[in-house]
Amino acid sequence: MDTATHTLANRIALIVCLAMAALAFGSLAPVAAARPMVITGATAAEERTVDWAMRRFRVGGLEGLPPLEVVLHGSRTPCDGYLGLYLAGRIDLCTEGLLEPYARKFALHEMAHAWTDANLPDEVLDRFLRIRGIATWNDQRLPWRERGAEQAAEIITWGLGEGELTPVLPHPTADRELAGLFELLTGRAPITPAAPG
Repeated sequence: MDTATHTLANRIALIVCLAMAALAFGSLAPVAAARPMVITGATAAEERTVDWAMRRFRVGGLEGLPPLEVVLHGSRTPCDGYLGLYLAGRIDLCTEGLLEPYARKFALHEMAHAWTDANLPDEVLDRFLRIRGIATWNDQRLPWRERGAEQAAEIITWGLGEGELTPVLPHPTADRELAGLFELLTGRAPITPAAPG
């Protein structure tokens, strides 16, 4: 059995056990804190990267990630030439061969898309677009760096990261400004060591 199949089998077994416990103990069974996430196609190292990203969301206090299917690929073809894609609960990561800080960044970035889709109120989205001088949230005709959705994901990634990588934005942005934007988007202070003290 390969690593991905073994991991999936273990996760399914855990879910079945928890469901049986809930049936057996009714309201005495503990409520699961995390939403389900299924990882497929991952090596052990890639699975640790995805788990690390999920932990950073928890440590940062960003609840509300939707259920996710995370699929890892050995080429960039499934990601349309990018290193990751998020669409409707599915994250495709094409990060094989990347150094760990970059693989972690792209896992965080795609999860940030899922989080903003599930949690960002319209008034916050509108304020963010005004501050950043962006006309629309995700106009595919604009270059990647100029899309509001991508800038928000980069800022959330920065705020949850470990300070190793700077966000890819259309113009340099000071850490103090990044911290303010992170707080606007999430309602929380960033946990990155790069945030001003």
